[in-house]
Amino acid sequence: MITIKFKTNETQEFNLESFDRANFDGSQLHAAIFDGFSLYRASFIKANLRSAELSRCYLDEAIFIEALLMNAHFRYSVLTNSDFYSSRLSGASFFKADIRNANFSHADVFGVEFNGADLRGANFLGVERFDNASFNEALYNEKTLWPESFCPEHRGLILI
Repeated sequence: MITIKFKTNETQEFNLESFDRANFDGSQLHAAIFDGFSLYRASFIKANLRSAELSRCYLDEAIFIEALLMNAHFRYSVLTNSDFYSSRLSGASFFKADIRNANFSHADVFGVEFNGADLRGANFLGVERFDNASFNEALYNEKTLWPESFCPEHRGLILI
């Protein structure tokens, strides 16, 4: 049994031994606090994770397709190979997160903080409201896919 706290001081119990490979599809997890958990290959398809705390989590290969992630925090988390296709990320923070090879295609990234993140191999094709995201000192490589008009050198990114 695992208990998750919420910023509202409520709790929710999950009859699981681990969150690895857990299915949270369609779940209402607004303001949930997952800080420090391992959520390897967890699925959050169409889940509501607005204002959730997912910092210092291990989320390798996690699936966030069409999830609501506005103002969620993924600071210092490992999100390699994760899928954020068509998710709503407005105001989210990926400060110093490892998001190598993640898919952000068609996601709304208005005001998202990618400062210091490792974006090598990430896919940003078709993202919405990309101009308002911040990328200071984020890392990228030749495999990172950007929208056609995006110039990483002018946005403070570092080519590795």
